[in-house]
Amino acid sequence: MRKSILIVFGALVVGGLVAVGVFTAPIVYWTMRDGFQSARQKRALQSRSDFSHIATACVSLARSMTNENTLIKPTDPIVPGLLRSLSPRYISASSNYVEMEFHGGFDHYGYRVRQSATNARQWTISWYTEDGQRLLTTISYD
Repeated sequence: MRKSILIVFGALVVGGLVAVGVFTAPIVYWTMRDGFQSARQKRALQSRSDFSHIATACVSLARSMTNENTLIKPTDPIVPGLLRSLSPRYISASSNYVEMEFHGGFDHYGYRVRQSATNARQWTISWYTEDGQRLLTTISYD
């Protein structure tokens, strides 16, 4: 009798572990997959050589804005093709600022383009993350 109880208990424990694994494995898989994709995307976005072109496209978008701050879907026709091709998650824009975010949750990152407060022709593009931001380049735009 005692041996039967131990066998049943063992089977329940093993079954419980299998059930936990079945339910948590997809979560772990998608979390790891998302982390690897995010790291790869970060490297690709930071290693581009066309930051001035990205900034120029962002300024063009900012100049077309009439509202003070608007969330824009990247697929919106108002978004320049170069910015759409980067596949941001969302774009926040106003007449003097554009932010393109590529990831959210616990790992926000993307590009910020801002007009200078002292020179309306000068714009900067920065790379931002949860840890801060880093200037990439400055452009002049008429």
